[in-house]
Amino acid sequence: MAELRADYLDPGEVAAATAMPSRAGVPLILTLRRPAEGGRFPGSERDRIALLERLASGGFAWVDLEEDLDAPNLVARFVNAGTRIIRSMHDFTGTPDHLVERLRRLPRGASEVPKLAVTPKGVSDLSRILAAARASPGTEKIILGMGPYGVTTRILATRLGSLLSYAAVPGAAVAPGQVDVRTLAEEYRFGAIGKGTAVYGVIGNPILHSRSPFIHNRGIAALGLDAVYLPFQVDDVDAFWEVADELGVTGLSVTVPHKQAVIRRLSARDALVDAVGACNTVCRRVGGEPWTGTNTDVEGFLAPLLDVTGGKLRVGLKAVVIGAGGASRAVVYGLARQGARVLVLNRSRERAQELAQVFGVQAAGLDPAGLKLAAGADLIVQTTPAGMEGQPPEDPAPGLAFTGSEIVYELVYEPPVTPFAARAAAAGCRIIGGWAMLVAQAMRQFELFTGRPYPEELAKELLKVD
Repeated sequence: MAELRADYLDPGEVAAATAMPSRAGVPLILTLRRPAEGGRFPGSERDRIALLERLASGGFAWVDLEEDLDAPNLVARFVNAGTRIIRSMHDFTGTPDHLVERLRRLPRGASEVPKLAVTPKGVSDLSRILAAARASPGTEKIILGMGPYGVTTRILATRLGSLLSYAAVPGAAVAPGQVDVRTLAEEYRFGAIGKGTAVYGVIGNPILHSRSPFIHNRGIAALGLDAVYLPFQVDDVDAFWEVADELGVTGLSVTVPHKQAVIRRLSARDALVDAVGACNTVCRRVGGEPWTGTNTDVEGFLAPLLDVTGGKLRVGLKAVVIGAGGASRAVVYGLARQGARVLVLNRSRERAQELAQVFGVQAAGLDPAGLKLAAGADLIVQTTPAGMEGQPPEDPAPGLAFTGSEIVYELVYEPPVTPFAARAAAAGCRIIGGWAMLVAQAMRQFELFTGRPYPEELAKELLKVD
């Protein structure tokens, strides 16, 4: 179905709205929203009710009326015309208490469907929304979270017992966190999600820019698996496990800034997690078995690099690693294991030294002295979020000069070319983009999650996307 946001219409277009139901070809929801609920209707409340009365005979399948709209005659006109009522409550500032009670009290009549649209400010709020959905099984309802923490409720709407989900026309979202209809239908296969659908995902903050759902869901679709892979924006790792339990999540990719914090929640981990000191993959069996962790970043980082170096690194290769976060740990570990001479550069020299001490490599600050030490590098790896989509378009090391002979490996993959990578390419350096690493490490994760190898031909196709 489609929603007609009549509050977006110009005054001269309103008269034509009554013809829309007969011409649309799908059932229509009529919505005439006030600014307080995120709408654009410019008139008074009396004007709004009068316009709704004019549209009541238009043949709409549904009409969305707010919880405080007390207009029995208007409701009767819609009901008599065969239109069902959605009784909605919106909160654009947060997630109120007593969600189950609010959901129960919303309908004014037996045929009205309650709608809760609230704004989770973190995963704790998301957990309460999911619990409210579970607490009202078999009840016709619409319950969704707006904003980045609520995207899960839009993708899994039918699994949560919601009557419907709201999707945006591509490039024209009218509510925070809406997923466009093409992505919802094609990438997440919304229509195929059911009670038995396995749920995997990626946790990070921010996360909605992540292309991991695109990679994993393509593989899931190619193999015909009953599963879906979601982005979870997570502000609090400890609070997230309630969400994971609520949804029965069995596999998670872990990205910035949670690769180290997640380790304390693991019941088991392999030697690679201990060696690297970071975890980017956690799994559990269906039924809530304890979480186990590994790290596919090392393998994912080395695979594209070895592809361009003939399958091995030259003994004594000089590598400069920019950054000292979770991603850099896998990089430094992998390079040191390959026999490279590694120098870690970081804005905080202390953090660089802490990381270097773990792996027995060299460290310096991102300052003139450190940049002098970096001269003559064969390989430069940029591991920080600088230049990433959603961040300022910064170059993390503007004072680092390129000769053109270096291999420059940029772990950021969105956008495909950062200011750092663009400067390196202009100097003639060979560039390896973060997309290649993302695909390589995701392929191993996919097999851990599903028990099936990632389709080889699809992986080759994906690598052409970059």
